[in-house]
Amino acid sequence: MSDRRLKVFHAVAKLLSFTKAAESLHMTQPAVTFQVRQLEEYFNTRLFDRTHNKVNLTPAGNKVYEFADRIFDLYDEMENSVRELTGEISGALTIGASTTIAEYMLPTLLGQFKAKYPEINIRLKVSNTEGIVSMVEHNVIDLGVVEASVSNKNLIVEMCHDDQLVVVAPPSHELSKQSFPVKPEQLKALPFICREEGSGTREVILEYLQDNDISHTEMNFCLELGSPEALKGAVEAGMGISILSRSTIAKELKLGTLSEIQLDPPLSRPFSFVRQRQKFRVRVMEELLEFAKAYCKSDAE
Repeated sequence: MSDRRLKVFHAVAKLLSFTKAAESLHMTQPAVTFQVRQLEEYFNTRLFDRTHNKVNLTPAGNKVYEFADRIFDLYDEMENSVRELTGEISGALTIGASTTIAEYMLPTLLGQFKAKYPEINIRLKVSNTEGIVSMVEHNVIDLGVVEASVSNKNLIVEMCHDDQLVVVAPPSHELSKQSFPVKPEQLKALPFICREEGSGTREVILEYLQDNDISHTEMNFCLELGSPEALKGAVEAGMGISILSRSTIAKELKLGTLSEIQLDPPLSRPFSFVRQRQKFRVRVMEELLEFAKAYCKSDAE
């Protein structure tokens, strides 16, 4: 029996989707279907029930999945143990990051990591926080880096960086001219540009407003946009104000195209690593986590 067929089956069984498995394995869906069909022929039984666009494991499929899970755990443990003996650090990691982190934090961190460990191959997937957590839950990625709280208690969440958020407005705006921090109450009357549903930044801002007795229905949300770059462009164009991470506006502050105004009370949020609980730590993952923690610590000092 081919390891390849078992790996493809394992991905479909874990995600319960041929389409998602094909995406995670960088294969076409027909190729995934072919590999699964070959494994079903090998066992001379169906491993999946496919009805009404739903995929479920048969009793035989559940049994194969249990053994495949143990086999791949042993493969990983074997590779990890041998690499510890030889001192070699190589392999591949798929990382997922929410938009703000992927655009403004990870490029420098991953650049320095690759310089130290050139034999490690890293793939990066970008989504909002909700999407990244879902990818971790379904084992599409090895490690997520997100900008909002994670409610799934079955995942390991480790804080790596404290990120400050500020009000952002055009230099000519009335808020830019005041010499004191902005109170949340002041935001209600102004056109406000926010991130899309599922965004960690949006979630943190709504929680902050609620903590200060302001309902989202009291806010004048005039635009919903899908990235910090889009928000900055809309604010520069005078379409409204917003709240953004300070890490995203350094260039605009230097050019004088945007102004930042502190909030009172201040608003910050953690950037966190999120990953599956595993029986053991893969050496490559361990090295990246330790490197990233050291990077975040030095960046904060």
